[in-house]
Amino acid sequence: MALSASYNTGTASINAGETAVTGQGTSWLTAGLQTGDVFVAAGLQAEIAVVNSNTSITLADPWAGSNRAAASYRIRYTGDMARGLKAMTDVLTSISGGILYAFSQLAAAANKMAYFTGAGAMALADLTAHARAFLALSGGNGKFFRSTGANTGVMQDMVGTVSQSGGVPTGAIVERGSGANGEYVRFADGTQICTGVVNVPGNDQSAAGGFVTPSASRVTWTYPASFVSGSTVHILSSIRIGVVAAILNNPPGTSSVAAIGMWGMATSSTARDVSMIAIGRWF
Repeated sequence: MALSASYNTGTASINAGETAVTGQGTSWLTAGLQTGDVFVAAGLQAEIAVVNSNTSITLADPWAGSNRAAASYRIRYTGDMARGLKAMTDVLTSISGGILYAFSQLAAAANKMAYFTGAGAMALADLTAHARAFLALSGGNGKFFRSTGANTGVMQDMVGTVSQSGGVPTGAIVERGSGANGEYVRFADGTQICTGVVNVPGNDQSAAGGFVTPSASRVTWTYPASFVSGSTVHILSSIRIGVVAAILNNPPGTSSVAAIGMWGMATSSTARDVSMIAIGRWF
């Protein structure tokens, strides 16, 4: 039994210049109509773009004929080979001069990767072993890629424990900490900043001739984090009216403590809380 080459059950309605076709007593979807089949009426024909339902199809182009209401029609099936050729042509048209075409023009080679140089244009770049080491890592929030040697690397916390080997940073970028003596911040380049509040004894000496004189009393401030031995530590202190808290003794090589005393122009037994900042290096 020969297969039917067309379908014409029921009637169809369509208006001039429109693409929507409505069927009466039709079973277009059930009958297997597909995109690419041809709607024929009054000696005119138009390709079907979409089969929406048993009673609705959409043409690819506006109907060039006159209005037709519940009139005779015919839909001609397009063979599978024709459908395949049409689909292949559409694909080739879409990729010619486009992304896939640009990709197909590249000459494959070991350790290369493609990248865009413009619209529909691509080139190859070296994909080094070091780059592959980076691509093999799983990223994470608050992390950065740190090279650990030739063609190796790790994902490192930005804020964490700083460390170094031979002056080369091997840990986080910033480290923060605190304790009973204050707070500290360490940076990967070796800079360290310590802050704290020190209760400084009052000035127990009178000024002679109106000069500012240092107190004989001292209080020790132990840094919340030690500086590297032998480094220069710069210490700043807040200023109070009539008195100044200052460093009176910080012997060379002392990396963990500073002796703080009061300077003033008159004897005062009042102790004061003074905010201190020490800046130096942790390596």
